[in-house]
Amino acid sequence: MKKISLFLIITAGVPLGCSPDYLDVKPSKSLVVPSQLQHFQALLDAAGVAMNQGPGIQALATDEFYHPDDNLKNLPFVPRNAYLWADDIFEGTGVADWEFPYKAIFNANIALDGLRKISPDAQTEELYQHIYGSALFYRAVSHFHLAQVFAAPYEPATAAVLPGIPIRLSMDVNQIVGRGSLKQTYDQIIADLTESEPMLPPQVTYINRPSGAAVKALLARVYLSMGDYEKAGLMASAALQIHDHLLDYNTLNPSAARPFPAPFSKANPEIIYHYGLTPYSPLVSSPLTGVDSVLYQSYQSNDLRKTCFFVSRPSGVYGFKGSYGGGASLYGGLVTDELYLIRAESYARSKKTDLALADLNTLLRSRFKKGSFETLKATDETILDLVLMERRKELFARGLRWSDLRRLNMEPAHQVTLMRIVNGKPLKLAPGDNRYVFPIPDNEIKLSGIEQNPR
Repeated sequence: MKKISLFLIITAGVPLGCSPDYLDVKPSKSLVVPSQLQHFQALLDAAGVAMNQGPGIQALATDEFYHPDDNLKNLPFVPRNAYLWADDIFEGTGVADWEFPYKAIFNANIALDGLRKISPDAQTEELYQHIYGSALFYRAVSHFHLAQVFAAPYEPATAAVLPGIPIRLSMDVNQIVGRGSLKQTYDQIIADLTESEPMLPPQVTYINRPSGAAVKALLARVYLSMGDYEKAGLMASAALQIHDHLLDYNTLNPSAARPFPAPFSKANPEIIYHYGLTPYSPLVSSPLTGVDSVLYQSYQSNDLRKTCFFVSRPSGVYGFKGSYGGGASLYGGLVTDELYLIRAESYARSKKTDLALADLNTLLRSRFKKGSFETLKATDETILDLVLMERRKELFARGLRWSDLRRLNMEPAHQVTLMRIVNGKPLKLAPGDNRYVFPIPDNEIKLSGIEQNPR
């Protein structure tokens, strides 16, 4: 245990400082690399040191939150630049949104490289398979969420020519990895998840660990981002066959500062896989930070999401308090409500209106005050817009709005131009703008020489 603790301290400590030159620091040759199954499991369980955490900066760039001028000038420069869609967001600094996922990928590759050197016996075979499948999942989930921020949105016609993200498949940090194509990025993500699924149990006791349900739920999210709505619906349905629990919001205290239970309390039955977003506390904690007022007004008075998600602040704005993380940080985990909405969208796009409505009604019955919910109705022409609106309302501040804007902006009927008023001047982010792809951190460009994203 001393050896594995030393290993975890050394490897985990590198990205946490987020220094500009951390990538130039190579691990020592004397680094203790784990060699036993329990060591690999401990490495992957390090949820507090880069595992189970992904980019959150994209949430600052959407239309979910707004900052008045008085608040904006007090924000640290990275979240401020992200909010303003600046050309140079990171200003040469290290970026947790990039570093933490690649740290998780590094840990996953340590486990995979090490496991390949082990020949399990009959007693350890099951544990070996679980750990191996988990490492594949961690690598896939990190690559995927990096692609949502640092690579272009997926479009089949251009995916083979647009650059993806560096796909790291080895623990060798001296290996320079290019960006490859966007198609290669998604192909690898899907391949890792497909390989991992039969190795994992359908459900797990500890939600920081992946499961078969989590694999299917993540694949549903991946296919949705790719615009493959049929496969997204199939994967969502497969995940719901394993885990379809919903949290009854009538059991919550809407007046509480944090109405939702902590994820590891097991009091929220919706959570399939725990995944936090890089914390940008000014985004949600400032009394001046507001939420989209038009969206806020779209919730009915008997919709418990209105009081569980939002709070009226002394500044006169409505703020957000409803993180599924149970605290101030935003949450991006795999959760049952998202699956119902993915499947509903898949049905809606196939004109299976009755099935789409059934999923929406199942979800919303648990969101309204008891006895007050009125069953939704729609036609083939209106069902998709209804689903997309409920997706916005249900998945507020989950880090998914950015991906939704990117994919929906490819459809003329659903394009949105984002607007800000800053110091009396309008700022716009038009559909298809290059700024829908964040710049790759300068230190990574300097180290690897990979292509920078145009701004």
